[in-house]
Amino acid sequence: MYVEIKENKLLSWCEKPYLDYEYVDIGYETFDPEKYSVIGGVLTDISETEDYKTKISDREKAAKKAELQLQLDELDKKRVRAISEPALREEQNGQTWLEYYTEQIMAIREQIAAL
Repeated sequence: MYVEIKENKLLSWCEKPYLDYEYVDIGYETFDPEKYSVIGGVLTDISETEDYKTKISDREKAAKKAELQLQLDELDKKRVRAISEPALREEQNGQTWLEYYTEQIMAIREQIAAL
């Protein structure tokens, strides 16, 4: 694979020789630019560093929070309907749909707080 590096930044990469790009021994098909950084003018694998692992972990947490927030939004809509149309969910213990949705929302909020 061939890369263009200027001012310690990876600008672009390609599979075939191009202009004054430098050759690096990395497979073009499997190249992930997030796993590499230019250090001292050299393309270096940073995928095992703590900074990279923290960055990926933070991204996964943010995605999980967004997913949980969508679930909260859906439950909020259902809870509003449960307020306007009161009904029992389980007759054995007398639990209403409002109580059920509220319990689910509280559980999701605990998950978000844990992240």
